[in-house]
Amino acid sequence: MPKIPAEADKRISTSFQQRIVSLIQDSDCKKSEFAKLVGVSGSVINNAATYGIIPSLRLLIKLADYAGASIRYILGETDCKEFDKSDNPSDFHTRIEELVAEKGTTYCKLANKMPFGKTFFYEWQNKKTLPSLIYLEALADYFKVSLDYLLGRTDDRNLL
Repeated sequence: MPKIPAEADKRISTSFQQRIVSLIQDSDCKKSEFAKLVGVSGSVINNAATYGIIPSLRLLIKLADYAGASIRYILGETDCKEFDKSDNPSDFHTRIEELVAEKGTTYCKLANKMPFGKTFFYEWQNKKTLPSLIYLEALADYFKVSLDYLLGRTDDRNLL
């Protein structure tokens, strides 16, 4: 598998844009007010609603938490808003360690099957950062779990 994803520049989505516009309308407020409700900057919401620019994973999580929905719902990839939030939320760093151990593999072996190198795992673990959406999707596909499970937002492994 190549180390640079074919869709690495996929940062704009009309489905995401429509979802954000719909959430703003449902909240019956202006973009700037919606941004404050969600806890993100006004420019993030403006860029999402105007151009469909997908923000960082941390900001997608804030949007999903606000809506009580899955990441896939926020991205406009599903119309199913139903979301079973974990009673004991975990985090990406814990989940990836659990899944790697469960699979009986190592980060090095896993990286050989991913569109990124093994150094990313160490950066994510040591600096407690999150992967890009593209890399998170690659990991979720490999482990056959939902994005939200991998992020520790739900205990439901099923892909949504």
